[in-house]
Amino acid sequence: MYTAEFRIRWIDASPDTYKRPILSINNQFPAPTFIVERGDTINITVINESQEPTAIHWHGLLQRNTLHMDGVPGVTQCSILPNQSYVYTFSTSNQSGTYWYHSHFSIQYGDGLRGALVIKDPNDPWKKYYNDEDILQLTDWYHTPLYILLKPYLNPGTMDPVPDTGLINGIGQFNCTLSNPCSYYRATIREGTTKRYCIINTSVYATITLTIDQHDMRVIEADGISLDGKKYVRSLRLNPGQRYSVLIIAKQNPASSYWIRAIIHSFVDDSGKYTAPIQPNVRAVLQYINEKNINVSIIIPSMDTFNNDENIIQKSLIDGQIMSDESGLSPINIAENRVPTSEKIKTFIFNSQFRGGRPGHFYFNNATFVHPINTSLLSSLLFDNFEQLTSSWIINIDSDEIIDVIINNIDYGSHPFHLHGHHAWLLASGQARDGYFNESTRINIVYNTINPVYRDTYTVNPFSYIVFRFKADNPGIWMMHCHNDWHLQLGMALVFVESPQKVKDYYFNHNSKSNIPSHCQHHY
Repeated sequence: MYTAEFRIRWIDASPDTYKRPILSINNQFPAPTFIVERGDTINITVINESQEPTAIHWHGLLQRNTLHMDGVPGVTQCSILPNQSYVYTFSTSNQSGTYWYHSHFSIQYGDGLRGALVIKDPNDPWKKYYNDEDILQLTDWYHTPLYILLKPYLNPGTMDPVPDTGLINGIGQFNCTLSNPCSYYRATIREGTTKRYCIINTSVYATITLTIDQHDMRVIEADGISLDGKKYVRSLRLNPGQRYSVLIIAKQNPASSYWIRAIIHSFVDDSGKYTAPIQPNVRAVLQYINEKNINVSIIIPSMDTFNNDENIIQKSLIDGQIMSDESGLSPINIAENRVPTSEKIKTFIFNSQFRGGRPGHFYFNNATFVHPINTSLLSSLLFDNFEQLTSSWIINIDSDEIIDVIINNIDYGSHPFHLHGHHAWLLASGQARDGYFNESTRINIVYNTINPVYRDTYTVNPFSYIVFRFKADNPGIWMMHCHNDWHLQLGMALVFVESPQKVKDYYFNHNSKSNIPSHCQHHY
């Protein structure tokens, strides 16, 4: 069992030389990383010592039979109010790989309340191929606290706020000077070995391209699912919420250390104009060590080495405007992750678009999500408050149904979507401006049902479509939302109520209903 106490409080810190308030856990930034084993129980007591409500979501964890641990205020639990605590207890079950956790209250995680979670598998199919491992958390970073930016964003309404810069493992470089020099995260690698890097994009908004100068990356995991390892890349694109593991083969006689680069893609607006952060490039150092753990070179890599990778980076930035997600990824175990089929597949088509001026909202068809305040959807189900369960953004599905979700993105920007409680098979995805899925275009859209990537966060490109499939085998109340967190604040979400009677039966049969309050307290 992994047991910890998370005390949430504000601190002042300067992760990129710019000092600002940060929402921390146990006065740490980045928040604690924890590494557990497949099948472990996680027991974390969250104590809210901040001045606003909070809740923690464990991104990618399926929460089978622990729906009230999913961490979504108004959906699966009440918010944790200031000076209150909440105990999260759940099993990693049969899951393994790279995950993360973050606040699901408002846009809070952008102010620092997020961390890495890695689940080790004793039967990892790639275990014999690497000697060591490390974690790289990539994120966009704002110098103004997001709760301040959120107020005018919601009313009277502004364009999506663009981050100022980025961080790698909580360290960035912004306006460094001789008196206030830059710092860099140093990722060590031993000569002649292979190292696994678990890479997480914990951004609020940014798509990020990662490169490691003069090193190939072999992609072996996506969102907790082992891949066949056939894809080697020099650059790797990650959208918010996505994770990858890559293998890096160390050089035998390295002459120096090398730059690890994270480049934030520019952001497009409704006029087609692209805006970059003030400092879109953030760096870490791939530090070589010898068999005695002594640094081969302590000198910062030369800036000239950028020229070797500039074309690679530019190609990724351009390609990302056409197809935001990485393609050509397949699970290592196709049989285990076989795409389910049926003569009675239930299909939902959602046209997603922004409506209104400033302020406005995002809609799925004619529905825009509104967080319940006085209760949670879980308590509404358990206490037969059916009125709360009739909102237009609630979708009811039955046990063991096979569900195809089609999202037509009627928007100029890409949107990374995350489905709670499930992984899904990505069957088809149009490139930017390919047009929409409808009865007339369906005949020309080819579904990959042989070896599609199976993941929990996937991106629909601008003025295009995405098709993914999941099986309703995890009774619960599961949010699906855009992981551009600004857009979630404008209602870009819906909720699948899956096998509601099974949810009720479980909580009654296990005497768990008493753990779910019928109403939520307010925070004024």
